[in-house]
Amino acid sequence: MKSWGVGVVVATVLVACAPAANRGATSPRDTGRSKTIEPLAPARDSVGIAPARFAWTAIDGADSYAIGIWNEVDMLIWRDDHVTTTSVARPETLQLEAGTYFWSVSALREGREIGDSGLTAFVVRTAP
Repeated sequence: MKSWGVGVVVATVLVACAPAANRGATSPRDTGRSKTIEPLAPARDSVGIAPARFAWTAIDGADSYAIGIWNEVDMLIWRDDHVTTTSVARPETLQLEAGTYFWSVSALREGREIGDSGLTAFVVRTAP
């Protein structure tokens, strides 16, 4: 019984002394890094013909976006680091054959990342 009481006191002290970031508050270092971009097109796990355009939600404070596309063996096949809108057309020179691809967008302010989408998978199938 005695050790149980000590454990409760220790746990209470640990929670009370934990950094603010660990208690759900935002620390100054994390400001601006917790913004999430939502991919709009192609949607997560979509299956269809090669997308002609990539689109995503805006992030307040972003002055540009960087987009990358990777193939199924994690090889970067296209990248544009200077997109000033929330969509970009797939270059005609970028042919996406049947297979699985991943794309990601980062929001930038003065060249520093302030948000990202994480990787979003999409599958290209040939037209019937």
